[in-house]
Amino acid sequence: MNLGEFGNGGLQELFDHEFDKVLKNIQDPNTDPKAARKITMQITIKPDESRMVGQVDIKVNHAAAPIKGLATSILMEKSGAGVKVQELGGQVPGQIDMNKIVNMEGARK
Repeated sequence: MNLGEFGNGGLQELFDHEFDKVLKNIQDPNTDPKAARKITMQITIKPDESRMVGQVDIKVNHAAAPIKGLATSILMEKSGAGVKVQELGGQVPGQIDMNKIVNMEGARK
């Protein structure tokens, strides 16, 4: 049996589709370039009572590398009964962010 002709070429089409997804995942700069990717082909054959005919179920899927996470820092401050949270940029806590002041409505440039 030629796998390229199996299912009237459907197995090859399914493989090509999943292979394309894996290649795109490899090129994604948000994934680990060294992570392994996997394509799995599963062919299940269920014969009838006479053992002369079998129903074939074909599945092809892939396992891609996950998107890399990122890290940041937050500043937490008690405020009444709650907590105020602010993400720390490259700014020292307590300093005024001049970019935010300049971009405020009504501020002169």
